[in-house]
Amino acid sequence: MAGNARHPMQARSICMVAQAVALSLTLMACTTATESSFEGPDYSDDTRKLEKQMMAEAAALGTAQGVAGAAASMVPLGAGSLVTTTAGRAARDAMIIRHDKLMREQVERDNAEFFKRYGISDADAGPAVADQSAGGPKRCARRGMTRRC
Repeated sequence: MAGNARHPMQARSICMVAQAVALSLTLMACTTATESSFEGPDYSDDTRKLEKQMMAEAAALGTAQGVAGAAASMVPLGAGSLVTTTAGRAARDAMIIRHDKLMREQVERDNAEFFKRYGISDADAGPAVADQSAGGPKRCARRGMTRRC
């Protein structure tokens, strides 16, 4: 306790960070498992497993951002919050891009399996179904409000 008496602000900051970490971990543990968005025979168990993994990664990233934000908020100048906000946003954006790519590939495999199971080819499905593949519509560069393809 003698060390805490000499530096009461530092001890208080450490205590507040510890409380923020405990609260974040408690909230993470209390999150309820949501029902899968990929229920039914049209999707494989691999798709549901990938979704569950992605949800766990997102929860872990959110917890890490919360803990880092709580710790950064203890810095008197506030510069730490700017750094953690920017880094957290970049990490979130990278995760979203990676998850989108992985899920599109997995849904494409599920679609291919579905077509194979019922003997449907892309030509049989017609242009309306073929355009709804996991890759989605062709992405085009935008300049202003005009799409250039």
